[in-house]
Amino acid sequence: MFFFIAGNKSKLVGQETRKINRNGFEVNVQISVYKNYITLFFIPLIPTGKNYSVYIPHTDEFYQTGMFGKMPPELQELCNEVGSNY
Repeated sequence: MFFFIAGNKSKLVGQETRKINRNGFEVNVQISVYKNYITLFFIPLIPTGKNYSVYIPHTDEFYQTGMFGKMPPELQELCNEVGSNY
């Protein structure tokens, strides 16, 4: 009899702070890049994609991509630019 433990896991691979113009103000934006993996026995084996999260401390806004998260297009472009480094 075989017993496998498999699942999905997100791992933080990078984090950057950028300045953008938002609603007429120049604000800092904290961008986190996560890689998703399929795991077997808690060992990440197959990368399945990237997710991003954005936090704007000035206005206390938080956005993330993924199953239920929606992100404005201008922030999505910024995330794709940052994600290309990781």
